[in-house]
Amino acid sequence: MYRPTFLADMPNHAKAMTHEPFGPLALEQPVNDIDQALERANAPPCGLAGYAFTSSAATVNRLAEELEVGTIGINQMVGAMPETPFDDIGDSGWGREGGVKGT
Repeated sequence: MYRPTFLADMPNHAKAMTHEPFGPLALEQPVNDIDQALERANAPPCGLAGYAFTSSAATVNRLAEELEVGTIGINQMVGAMPETPFDDIGDSGWGREGGVKGT
């Protein structure tokens, strides 16, 4: 069993930033603006889930449109409920699964 781990100030070249990590791992990387955040978040070839914390409705809308992930959690670490399908983008997973409408 692995304990939940939080890694702060991760460099762009760190393996956890370029490959899809599995396990209780949270990565934090400060950014200057939404453009830089989207560029870094969309850089890896995988896109299972993404999370963002913001009080701006405009930022939420932009993330929903431009963040290349299957599930997005806004202001919480839960992106999907058990009854909803869970999707992926890029090299993550094999398509939609779970929920009553998952395949």
